[in-house]
Amino acid sequence: MQVARCHSRAIHACTRARVAPRRLACNVRTSAEANGTPATSSQDQIPLGCARYSVSLKKPLGVVLEQDVKSGNIFVVEVKAGGSAALDGRVKVGDQLIATSGVIYTTESDYGGAMVKGGQQLVRLRVAGETFKTVSAAIGSHPGHMPVTLEFQRCDGTNLSSGSMSE
Repeated sequence: MQVARCHSRAIHACTRARVAPRRLACNVRTSAEANGTPATSSQDQIPLGCARYSVSLKKPLGVVLEQDVKSGNIFVVEVKAGGSAALDGRVKVGDQLIATSGVIYTTESDYGGAMVKGGQQLVRLRVAGETFKTVSAAIGSHPGHMPVTLEFQRCDGTNLSSGSMSE
């Protein structure tokens, strides 16, 4: 078993992953689709006894994520005291990351040799089947002023107390 620590300044979150070979498919939906489209795939179905919730956190996120080698699922293994996740109060150790927001750019222009990206668009990335590196890149794609939206699932029967949670 191999463990990799990711210390990218772009991510601004403590993360680590157990590295296993994975496919590089990308399931993205625009923020409008993420908010207006009902769950239709088996990945969007909430298992019995589980609840889902969404948080928007500023960087640094203050959460340590780890990818399970066998299942490929990404879990919270630590919530850093004083970080955005701890201040929010909903993210707990053992919660499974289901999706994250990411920022993509739809245009690129050359201005005297300087490439300028434009058409900033917020997308939702379902993490199932993605590499830890891809998920980290999506989290790190947010400019510093833009919060990162993370969707988690908790299956321990703990009562989740917020209006943005699903059961």
